[in-house]
Amino acid sequence: MTQGSDIREVLGLGDAFAGYELDATRIDQQGWNSTHEFFRNVIAVAKPGLIIELGVWKGMSAIHMAGVMKSLKLQGQVLAIDTWLGSSNHLSTAGRRAELSPRHGYPTVYETFLANVVKAGHQDMIVPLAMDGASAAIALGRMKVKAQVIHIDASHEYAPCLTDLRAYWPLLADDGILLADDYGTWPSVSRAVCTFAAEVDRPVFASMTKAIIPKSPNMGFTMTFKEPARYKRTALNQT
Repeated sequence: MTQGSDIREVLGLGDAFAGYELDATRIDQQGWNSTHEFFRNVIAVAKPGLIIELGVWKGMSAIHMAGVMKSLKLQGQVLAIDTWLGSSNHLSTAGRRAELSPRHGYPTVYETFLANVVKAGHQDMIVPLAMDGASAAIALGRMKVKAQVIHIDASHEYAPCLTDLRAYWPLLADDGILLADDYGTWPSVSRAVCTFAAEVDRPVFASMTKAIIPKSPNMGFTMTFKEPARYKRTALNQT
């Protein structure tokens, strides 16, 4: 995908926000690591026409990335892939099922996502794809979709996370950059990222909660500290 292309037309998707009326009661801007500095730096380097995000939740990182693209005057889109049905943690952890705002037993987090996107004014750039990650990766591959940035923020379990990394790597452009969330905070995710990086023979550039794996073997990054404190990365530059 190049700048100016419309992923909705490529995939035959309609406008999910057409006719949508904002329900202010659904606005909930809760998220994790949604404004990490790696987003801006990676987007500034990759200049994406398309960002794919796997694992969207309430949309806060997708909203942040759309805002960064607008601030950099990039004509791109964010393809936001999720089932919006929750993760294994929402069922296996006491009390977390309620976070899905179920109605008649069915989660309604998607409605919160829609409200947050419209509240932020980024419905022109964010395109939801309600689908499981594995099926979406197969479909996108068949349609030869390529993204310059891919953000993986789905399962926190080792095997599914590794599967996601393997499935979405072929969808990354040759000069693209993969971002993985929860690196350094979830051991299972950290292990999956390191396993995958070894498989594709690429380095991992990491800060607390985010890891970068460049597609090109010739792309590297330097990191500097604002102050000599652990995990205080403040600059990320392509070298």
